Amino acid sequence: MNILLHATLVGMALVGLGCGLLTSKEATYLQSAENRATQEEVRQQLGSPQRVLSTNTGEAAWVYEIRDLEPSGQSTWSTKGSWCDEYVLSFDAAGVLRAWTHQSQFHGGELMPLVCIDHAIPQS
Repeated sequence: MNILLHATLVGMALVGLGCGLLTSKEATYLQSAENRATQEEVRQQLGSPQRVLSTNTGEAAWVYEIRDLEPSGQSTWSTKGSWCDEYVLSFDAAGVLRAWTHQSQFHGGELMPLVCIDHAIPQS
């Protein structure tokens, strides 16, 4: 019984560690910044966004695109494509980060696609 308990605890620790290693630095920062960070603080951590959208109520949405080659490729000649991560950050009228979303898309055969995430609605 004691061995089973220890094995379970070690397994849970390894899963937690593995998930932490797979979380991007952007997602890690945004999780800690939600509902407290200002636009200036976010800009200091993540840099300038690729796009800024605003509503007539004073709310803003910032879009960040993070592009990277397929991790298994060792050069641009041997890669199978590229990944693009899109982060959309929502700020309230006071400029505080209130929510964010993350989408990731693999572009097979494309090294630097023009469109990061294909937002097309599937045909039914």
